[in-house]
Amino acid sequence: MIDIKLADAAWSGAQDGTEALLDKWLVGVGEPVKAGQVIASVVLVKASIDLEAPQDGVVAQVLVQPGESFASGQAIALFEPKTV
Repeated sequence: MIDIKLADAAWSGAQDGTEALLDKWLVGVGEPVKAGQVIASVVLVKASIDLEAPQDGVVAQVLVQPGESFASGQAIALFEPKTV
């Protein structure tokens, strides 16, 4: 399993304690996705950021629901890579 998180670079310049907001999931749990496919949209300091699948696979579990906030380094979902 791979933790899906907002990249550290996205938090650069954000004040300590700032949280991002999960806007929406674009795929459902168990839905196959391709590497680079946008799977979620988040908002951080008034900027919308798309999160992409790290590789082919599925979102195995959602940890943060739309409308919920999350901190830097916090996993928002668990991703299961496709096995060959």
